[in-house]
Amino acid sequence: MSIIQKAMEKKSADRNQKTAKTPSENDMAESAELLSGQSLIQDLVHETDSAKVQSLGQKVAPDALYQPVRQPVMSDGFPQAWRRPETIAIDSERLRDLGMVSHTDKQVNAAITNEFRAIKQKIFHTAFGSGAQFQQRANLLMVTSASPREGKTFTAVNLALSMASEKDKTVLLVDANVLKPGVSDMLGIQAQAGLIDFLQGNVTNLSEIIYPTSIPNLRLIPAGKPHHLSNELLASNKMEKLMNELAHRYPDRMVIFDCPPLLGIVETMTLSKLLGQALVVVEQDRSRLDDVEVAVSQLNKDMAIGFVMNKAVRNVFGQYRHGHEYGATEDQS
Repeated sequence: MSIIQKAMEKKSADRNQKTAKTPSENDMAESAELLSGQSLIQDLVHETDSAKVQSLGQKVAPDALYQPVRQPVMSDGFPQAWRRPETIAIDSERLRDLGMVSHTDKQVNAAITNEFRAIKQKIFHTAFGSGAQFQQRANLLMVTSASPREGKTFTAVNLALSMASEKDKTVLLVDANVLKPGVSDMLGIQAQAGLIDFLQGNVTNLSEIIYPTSIPNLRLIPAGKPHHLSNELLASNKMEKLMNELAHRYPDRMVIFDCPPLLGIVETMTLSKLLGQALVVVEQDRSRLDDVEVAVSQLNKDMAIGFVMNKAVRNVFGQYRHGHEYGATEDQS
C-alpha cells in the first residue's frame, strides 16, 4: 500500500471520529495537532520505511518536514552553540615598545609601519585586485621561512596589525604553527582553544575559536592544544572545508597563517596546498640561499610567492612577486 493511500485511509478514519465532536472541538483538535508539529504526513513517515515522500510529482526528504531543533538561548540573546568568544585585550603600548607596527600614532615606529604598508599593498593586489583572477583562495596567505628564528612570526603579526588599519577590510590572524605556537606570546595574551581543537572536534563551531580583539578589524584563531597527529588533522577534509569557509565567507577579509618553517616540517607543505599566497621571510646575513631555494621548491607551485628581507640595514625590506621560480621580482619597495 502506498504512503498516499495510507494517508487517505487515516484521513477518512479521523473524519469519522470528528463527526462525534462539535465544530469548536474539531477546531481545537486540529489546532493542537498543528502546534505539536505532528502532522499527518509526519506520522506516516515514521510508520513507513520509505526514504522519501512523493507529493504532487515532487520528492521531498522527510527531514524537510520536521521543524528545526532550536538551540538553547543565552541571556545575551545568542544561541549557546553560536555564542562568540570574549574579546581578547591586546596591549598596544607593549607592541609599541617591541617596535611593532603602529596605526594609532604616525610618529611611533614610523619606519617599520611604512615598510609593511608597502608589503601589504602588493598582497592586496593579488588577493583583491586584478591578480585575484589568477589565484585560488588568494586572500589566504601563509607566512613562513626556510629555518626557525628568521622572524616569520614577527612578520606575520606586523602584517596583520598593518592590515587591521584598513577601513574597508578585516584581517584574521591564524596561528598555524601547531608544533610551536608563537602568536599568543608575541601578542602577550593567554593561550586559548584554537585550530587543532576545532579539527579534533573538541570545539563544535568555527565561531568559538575566532576571537575578536581590542584592535579594530583584527580577529584571531590560536593554534590550540598540540596533537601528535597534527599533520593528519591539517590534511583532513575538515581542514579543506574550513579553508573554503575562510576564503569565501567574507570577501573583504585577509587571512594570515603564521606557519612553521619549511625545511624538515611536513605540516607547512601540507598547508601550502590549501592557500593562495606565501610570504617567505629571509634573514639578512643568516639565511642561506641554497636553503631558501630548497624551501621554496617544496611550496605549492600554484601559489603567488613573495619574500621579505628581515633584519636588513633598512629595518625591513619587502619585495613581492608573482610566479613560481625563486629569483626575479616584479619590483621592490
